[in-house]
Amino acid sequence: MNTNRFETFFDAVLAIIITVLVLKLTQPASPTLGAVLALNARFITYAICFLVIFIIWYDNHNLFQIVEEIDHNVLSIYAVQIFAISLLPYFATWVALHINSIAAETMYGIVFLAIDILYIISINAIYRANPYNTELGQSNFISVYSYIPIAIMILGFVLTYTVYVPGIYICVLLSVICWLIFSRLKSPDNGSTDRFEAFIDAIIAIIITIIVLEIPMVANGSWDAFLDIKLEFIVYAVSFMVCFNFWNYNNHLFSIVNKVNSRVIWIIGVALFLLSLIPYLTVFVSFNPDSFFPSFLYGLDFVLIVFTSLINTKALKDSDPANIALQVALEDNKPLISMVVLVLLGMIIGYFVYPLAVVIACLVSIITMWLLT
Repeated sequence: MNTNRFETFFDAVLAIIITVLVLKLTQPASPTLGAVLALNARFITYAICFLVIFIIWYDNHNLFQIVEEIDHNVLSIYAVQIFAISLLPYFATWVALHINSIAAETMYGIVFLAIDILYIISINAIYRANPYNTELGQSNFISVYSYIPIAIMILGFVLTYTVYVPGIYICVLLSVICWLIFSRLKSPDNGSTDRFEAFIDAIIAIIITIIVLEIPMVANGSWDAFLDIKLEFIVYAVSFMVCFNFWNYNNHLFSIVNKVNSRVIWIIGVALFLLSLIPYLTVFVSFNPDSFFPSFLYGLDFVLIVFTSLINTKALKDSDPANIALQVALEDNKPLISMVVLVLLGMIIGYFVYPLAVVIACLVSIITMWLLT
């Protein structure tokens, strides 16, 4: 069977799982740095899960650029792998809440181990299904390095059941880092942007819908009750514009981009991770509109997203130097720099005068960018 429809389905599932993860993050007990740091295990777990899902997407994106056909055996293996991936949000939350629980650690490790083993099995099945694919035969998707993350995770089980209960948690982190390194050592991606654009669009669309789910329901049927949550709607509106602006910027950008390499994909991957925190930070600000720290974190996340766009402009120009239209379009970074300056100014006003000035500055910076481009 042709891979096109399967790729679309696989990407959609990964996009949903990668964004649903943020719904499992617990809000801090208070609007302070200490309360946020108290949730460090949950944020680290979220980052690990986001990273491993993005690695899986990236590897499959590269693989299916040279594979056109799969059989029912491959499809069956991927079905089991998708099932294992879908369990990540549940068991990641469990281990983050009970990091010293042997049961939680074990299930967390089993899920990751299953995903890694099934990935290797799926690659071998694809090779068997395409015996005459010369380009696939010359690629390095199958390597002895692929088994190193599995060995590290097995070591984690030994540690958990002998001397150190969070051993699985630590070794899963190490194995994911190794998987990332080995993934980058494979053949570089210089293919079509269509699938990557669709994946970006899916993640942003889901983030936007997740944000609206976080708006609290009106207490009763009165206008007064509705006005009681006006700030929540204002922050939601700004968050919507942040997400839409990111999509709009990349949409205009990819209209003149002919190809992307691995560096571009991973830079945008970092941006998507930062963007995925917007629903969480929207709730944090909405619940604490009079506190500076939540608004500061919201503004900081926004600034970091803009910084990744600045870094990506150089990566895109380097990836396709013969694309004159792209070189000209990315020559002027002033609109992006002006966004950073306006939000930093909003942080100063927010600290001394009105905390929500940071959020408002994000909106003003987006409007300014539209006027300058």
